[in-house]
Amino acid sequence: MIHATMQAGSGAGAQHGDGLGQRSLEQLALGPGEVDIWVTVVGDVSDADLAAQLDQVLTDDERAKYGTFVFEKDRRRYLVTRSLARYVLSRYAPVRPAAWRFCTTDFGRPLIVAPEPAVADLVFNISHSDQVVLLGLTRACRLGIDVEDLRRNVPLDLAGSFFSAGEVRQLGALPPAAQPRRFIEFWTLKESYIKAHGKGLSLPLDQFGFELSGDAPLQAYFDPGLHDAPGNWTFWQWRPTAESLAALCVENRPGGEHRVTVRRTIPFVRDEQVAFDVMRRSV
Repeated sequence: MIHATMQAGSGAGAQHGDGLGQRSLEQLALGPGEVDIWVTVVGDVSDADLAAQLDQVLTDDERAKYGTFVFEKDRRRYLVTRSLARYVLSRYAPVRPAAWRFCTTDFGRPLIVAPEPAVADLVFNISHSDQVVLLGLTRACRLGIDVEDLRRNVPLDLAGSFFSAGEVRQLGALPPAAQPRRFIEFWTLKESYIKAHGKGLSLPLDQFGFELSGDAPLQAYFDPGLHDAPGNWTFWQWRPTAESLAALCVENRPGGEHRVTVRRTIPFVRDEQVAFDVMRRSV
């Protein structure tokens, strides 16, 4: 769990230019095997900061989509999500925040389409709950991230549709009061994998799963038909805030461990490095 006091960071302050979207930001290094996670709590972003981001950071198409949301909470979360992506990516490449262009694959995975070639090996994934937005970033390997609100209503009756037989057995063996939390633990891990894999919900959810047992390392398993293996990936699970649970899945690289760094930020305002307090990870 992250417990941190937000303080002005050097990265957000080292900006110049006219308007947020045109600023040059202090660059961060991201070497082989390094994974950076950025956390924004939606409620931390002030109305004034949001107004500036809407006016100066989003593209015309993004502003048009912003206007389609009926509820203020959805508009706010969308704006924070888009601003976070542009801010973070511009910390790792000499690109103005407003210059980034994105598309999604047929399976919903976000991709950078411009500019090239400065970002050819930069890989990112993003997830949000109602209150928290996460962005994970690495180079030259696949990555997926998911966050869920621990207070959400959990459809336990649909576990058989979402989970493998082994996961359903593990869930059923728990006391009823513990089942919603375990449901979310399974779900975030599965979401992180399908997002890293890149084929989204076209992957059969019952053909892969996770073994969660006390303080033991989590174990992934795959149906032979998926042609995958636990050794291809590393998984982590942690709580970005007291009310949320997140999972990260990163493709393993030959010859090295992943090194994960977490930063909490208000985009374009301030950021700081915080602890990565892992609840469990795979071996």
